[in-house]
Amino acid sequence: MAQITQQIDPLDLTPSTGVGVSLPFNGPGVFNTNYSTKDQTKSNLVNLVLTEPGERVYKPFFGVGLNSLLFEQNINKDDLQERIQEAVSQDERLSRITISNININQDINTNTVKVTIEYISNLDGSKDAIQIGIGNIDERGPTPNI
Repeated sequence: MAQITQQIDPLDLTPSTGVGVSLPFNGPGVFNTNYSTKDQTKSNLVNLVLTEPGERVYKPFFGVGLNSLLFEQNINKDDLQERIQEAVSQDERLSRITISNININQDINTNTVKVTIEYISNLDGSKDAIQIGIGNIDERGPTPNI
């Protein structure tokens, strides 16, 4: 009889120890702590997509640059998917996941872009997704919706 084995990240063996900081920053005292690598991986992926290349100190190529595409008339979706795939493959913190699908919806009339990234955990095979919407322009500029 076949047995299904499930891998567990060593960081998840002590559930009371924080693994990282969750996004968005809106908890009491600004930061919420992630206590599992699954939650932290999701936060790391959101951080990667929302960061502009050149914005991160000592990592000039880190990020996808979604905000810079907001006012483009026609976003090349294949190019954006390739940028996301390449950025994920270069980030060592995201080596635990495999991107399964990227869906990009752009509304030129409202200047909004919605990106949905579906991924599979390499440890336990679980599926998860993030959806990031950029838009809702007001006098403060673009605001990401996570």
